[in-house]
Amino acid sequence: MKMGLNPDQFELIRIGSKTIEIRLNDEKRRSLQVGDAICFCNVADETQRVVKRVKSLRQFATFVDLYSHYSPVSVGSSATDDIAQMVADTYTIYTPEQEHRWGVVAIGI
Repeated sequence: MKMGLNPDQFELIRIGSKTIEIRLNDEKRRSLQVGDAICFCNVADETQRVVKRVKSLRQFATFVDLYSHYSPVSVGSSATDDIAQMVADTYTIYTPEQEHRWGVVAIGI
């Protein structure tokens, strides 16, 4: 499976400090299984790619629920970010309506 990432998040996955990828639990993500390979691509330069294996999949109803279970650094946030800030940042990518429709998934990589 291929997933695009903004440059900052791509770099965190590439160096290994981001170990949880956050996504809507939409149809594409529901097909993921532990052991699958994900090819992460830098959306600013699609020649930059890194392949990671899925180590875990954990579903949550909301981003608040998800972020309550992981450290900020593991999900690609600053160590000083609180849950409200992480959710606000996530809502620049996804809408609350999408979150309500699909739920969210933490993809351990």
